Amino acid sequence: MSKELSPNVEEVRSIIEQIYKRITHSYVEHYVDVPSMAENRLELLYLFLLEQGMPKEKASVLCTATGLVQLGLDTHELVKNEYDSSQSAERNRQLTVLAGDYYSSRYYHLLASAGEIQAIQALSAAIQRVNEAKMRLYIAGRDSKTLSDEEYWELRNTIDTGLYVAVVEEYSDSAERRRFWSDLMKQTAKVESVIGEWEQLKWQEQVPFGFARFLLQKPGATLAQVLSGVEGKALELIGLCEQMVRTLHPAETRNMLASITARYSHRISRLKKVIEEM
Repeated sequence: MSKELSPNVEEVRSIIEQIYKRITHSYVEHYVDVPSMAENRLELLYLFLLEQGMPKEKASVLCTATGLVQLGLDTHELVKNEYDSSQSAERNRQLTVLAGDYYSSRYYHLLASAGEIQAIQALSAAIQRVNEAKMRLYIAGRDSKTLSDEEYWELRNTIDTGLYVAVVEEYSDSAERRRFWSDLMKQTAKVESVIGEWEQLKWQEQVPFGFARFLLQKPGATLAQVLSGVEGKALELIGLCEQMVRTLHPAETRNMLASITARYSHRISRLKKVIEEM
């Protein structure tokens, strides 16, 4: 990959700014908390598309569209099963649903205007798979069904990376690249999820809905065991990501990916240091 195609922080930030510009609405923002952006996943997607030889302008459009859909899906996750009976709570529920729909619809308008029908088809199919995985995970939790590690992470990965993996699968020029980038998306998303839960366990002293709660549902599990399990899983996943990146060529792409995975190691190191000083 030539130096000219190397993505930088400013380009990814510009994509994120474009996403937020397209969803800005003062009335909605007053009642709805906009979810945070999965910046690392967008950066990985952008790097992948450039490595495939895609022009920066088109890569930016695809990343912006993918980010818009992800925000829509994540916003729907904020809808609670129960609200109080106040008018404000009801307005919040309605606007959260509508905001998620609005964010998702923006991707379609963007891609249709750019004539990217291929991307529309790929993301539309991915949205269906993500929603199906959410339902399966929700039903398992509601019915207290014990999932295996493989079943849990299959669903979690589909929810967190289904959109990005769909783009990778659609635009990969070889089975090897498709496999590498899809696996990297899934592994890094796992790392982010597990580290986030670890932080929540330490700072808020509550079990988040996710891998930690999955571990706690196992017979005889204690909170201390869950905390240790989450830490161990985070370190294991970072090791896997680093191992994957070391096998990648060319070296320039490998170095950029190494800087992304290094962020997770630094985040864990800071967390452990703070814990030791407490």
